Amino acid sequence: MNETIAQLLNLQNHDSEIDFLKTEAAAIPAKVSAIQKEIQTNKTALETAKKELIQFQMAKKNKDMDLDTRETAMRKHTGELNAVKTNEAYKALLGEIEKAKQEKSVLEDEVLQLMEQIEQAHKVWKEKEASAKGIETGLQKQISNWEAKQKELEGQVGQKQSEREAASAAMSKKLVDPYERLRSSKRSNAIVPIRKEQCTGCHMKVSQNLLNEIRRGQKMMACESCARIVFLEDVPQEAKPA
Repeated sequence: MNETIAQLLNLQNHDSEIDFLKTEAAAIPAKVSAIQKEIQTNKTALETAKKELIQFQMAKKNKDMDLDTRETAMRKHTGELNAVKTNEAYKALLGEIEKAKQEKSVLEDEVLQLMEQIEQAHKVWKEKEASAKGIETGLQKQISNWEAKQKELEGQVGQKQSEREAASAAMSKKLVDPYERLRSSKRSNAIVPIRKEQCTGCHMKVSQNLLNEIRRGQKMMACESCARIVFLEDVPQEAKPA
């Protein structure tokens, strides 16, 4: 491998490392956002559990008020029985009292059911409340770790970019500029090896003439298909039998 190719590969290695670090750093905000979403989901679940408990409590309160209304009506009508003067009025009051009794019985069953629902809802809410703090603490720790990792990666990017700039400054502008253009247009490696007479960038077979020119090593050569700079890898020779 000639010195020109070695310099370009060194520059490309710097770029590949920088790209990798940037990709790793760029993925972290999405991970942090997902954790924050999980925290909010847990908070919403806790709030929902509390709201359900309150709804059951309010429903029971309303049923208790309805029970008081029925009991008041029963007492009122019972007191009126001695004051009525006609049989029809007496029967009407008995009907109202019986109706209130039936409604009261239904309400009492509903109150009992609501009390069971309140007990269960209260248990669910307390369980979520007890675990919520620990869960959120753990998730916040994950966020802190990811944010620290992002700063670390960004620091590494800055260091690698400085090294890359130094490597680029040590090279001829006639080498760097074509490389930069190729890398920009291909959005990937600009210089690739040839293996088994194929360009490893586009996987197309190269001509024998191109292989011969590369072996002469007088100038840089480009793949006829993708225009990437190509070179022949140093292949260890097989040991010859004695």
